[in-house]
Amino acid sequence: MIFITRELYDGIQLDSGWERCAEREWKQRSAIYERHYELVAPFLPAGMRRLCHYGLHDAVVQSATQNDGSLCLVMDAAKALGHFRGQRLRLTFVGLRRRIALRGLRGQWWLYHEAHLSNKTRYLFQIMFHKSDVDIEADDLRIERI
Repeated sequence: MIFITRELYDGIQLDSGWERCAEREWKQRSAIYERHYELVAPFLPAGMRRLCHYGLHDAVVQSATQNDGSLCLVMDAAKALGHFRGQRLRLTFVGLRRRIALRGLRGQWWLYHEAHLSNKTRYLFQIMFHKSDVDIEADDLRIERI
């Protein structure tokens, strides 16, 4: 992730020793990312704009599969914050150009995400889960309630 990094996330935790400084940095970077997102959003597919708008903070990965240029994440949003709370969703990222490492993704909590434009695909979507980060370069995103 470019704006909200793992190091910064670790810094805002109460036992980091630099949480006050990290919180100030977090606020600054969040504001910069919001401006960045406003610029790139018109170029993103509708599904990606929807996901970025509503978010999936605290949703849990139930399964992750990949085949034929697509990645499917089934998310349990029962305790997620925001619009998708209480739902189970299938996120299908279409038009992948490379394989994504899926090992250990099941059971991870979605924390934060960033959307960027990519020179290889329509977008680069970066997700910070509680244990790892995932970069997804794809052309489209379908969101389905299941």
